[in-house]
Amino acid sequence: MSSIEFYRSERGIAEYRTTDHRLDCLGMWLTDDIQSVHETCLDLLADLEDIAAGRKEGESWEGNAWAAELSAEGVDLQNLWRDVLKAHYPLQETRRVVAQYWRLLADDPDRARAVAEWESDNGRPHPWDGL
Repeated sequence: MSSIEFYRSERGIAEYRTTDHRLDCLGMWLTDDIQSVHETCLDLLADLEDIAAGRKEGESWEGNAWAAELSAEGVDLQNLWRDVLKAHYPLQETRRVVAQYWRLLADDPDRARAVAEWESDNGRPHPWDGL
């Protein structure tokens, strides 16, 4: 199993560390583009769950620094500024790592409000059962 850890820096910024440098692009995408925005992470978790369950074929994401293509085959990441920063991750691995990132963000009193707002805005319960 691959190893990545998310943590808050002394300034409270979400960061990652890993001994498996294959995961660097995934760690950078989450900390650079998803950042500490609960709603964005909830959207990503929902897309991953919907794709895994066959409710959705795929999804495209573009943020400040990364473009992502999500599908049943996995997640393809490409940095928008540096062509050498690109990677593919299997869907199951991406789901596991994003869930791990959510656990960092969920350690926040604003989490419950964000989940309730996501569910209200989307008219359904959030599809990931680890909230």
